[in-house]
Amino acid sequence: MENSRDLALIIVFAVLGFVFMALVAQIPVFITGIPEIHYASLIIYSILQTVSWLMYEGRRWRIFAQGLLFTLLSLSFIPSWGPPAALATIINMLIVDVIFNSVYGFFKRKNLLILWAISVQVYYWTTHSLLILLILSSLLMYPFEAVLENWYIPIFSVMLPVMIIEAIVGAYIGYKIYRRVEKLAE
Repeated sequence: MENSRDLALIIVFAVLGFVFMALVAQIPVFITGIPEIHYASLIIYSILQTVSWLMYEGRRWRIFAQGLLFTLLSLSFIPSWGPPAALATIINMLIVDVIFNSVYGFFKRKNLLILWAISVQVYYWTTHSLLILLILSSLLMYPFEAVLENWYIPIFSVMLPVMIIEAIVGAYIGYKIYRRVEKLAE
């Protein structure tokens, strides 16, 4: 019964993230032409991820499966979401699943799940762009300096504080939603 519940959660949250990206988060990219402007809507992704990742309760491979399904949906239907972002998402979800799920039990025993949620969201969103930079410079054979100067520093330096604040606020809101859902389930 637990596995079917988790499978349903994986599908629901991956599809919700995809629908949000397709219908809302891509609009600023199309209007402005700035590829990383979608980080301004990171708070919604952070809320969705926090709620779903807390609902998995530290069970292994759920976060990775959700990220994989989200990536497959995004690559199939959104042309602006290319292989570097897809690979960065998959790698980041795998790291989150392995490392952060390993310490989930400790945070739950100490009643510090809010701290776990905030730290995992801040980690995920600050490293996602760095992984895209590394993938662009290695897989696509762009010179590292060109990618760094023309893409990463101008966009990331402006967006990093926004991303951190949105990740913290989104994790907090997601944690509060999770607590309410948990109380309803009792």
